[in-house]
Amino acid sequence: MAQELKILLNNYKAVEKLICQKGAILFNETFFTDTYFYQPKGKVLKIVEKSDGDFINSFQSKKGMFKVLEDRKITNAPKLKKEYAQQYGVKSILKGKRIYYKFKYQLIIFNLIDKVGSFLILIGDNPTKEYIQEELEISEPHYIDVSFDELL
Repeated sequence: MAQELKILLNNYKAVEKLICQKGAILFNETFFTDTYFYQPKGKVLKIVEKSDGDFINSFQSKKGMFKVLEDRKITNAPKLKKEYAQQYGVKSILKGKRIYYKFKYQLIIFNLIDKVGSFLILIGDNPTKEYIQEELEISEPHYIDVSFDELL
């Protein structure tokens, strides 16, 4: 199962430029609305609505990373949001833009969240802090070990 390692970015454009110079390939950009639902500490459940489809995402926080428990395309987002709102309660709604790159067999997502900040998400079977610092050349990264909705 895939895992995510997240960092806060002060200047995502500089990092984006650097990884493009190193050969990263842009393959998607999308605007999103993420609806987060109340969950026990360390768990995340959200419905992602974006221009290329709607998804249900579930994560478990583990040792500073997030293990992807579920990432599934759905066709009934409004109905499912209503059901989850009744079952769990809506915790928050975040909006923004995501920019997707492939770089050396890794998936990198720039997550630009309105009123929260700019973030880089490294996704893979075993994303590492060394990869962030050595391959992406980000010195002194600020790692995020909570869900984005916790940063409001």
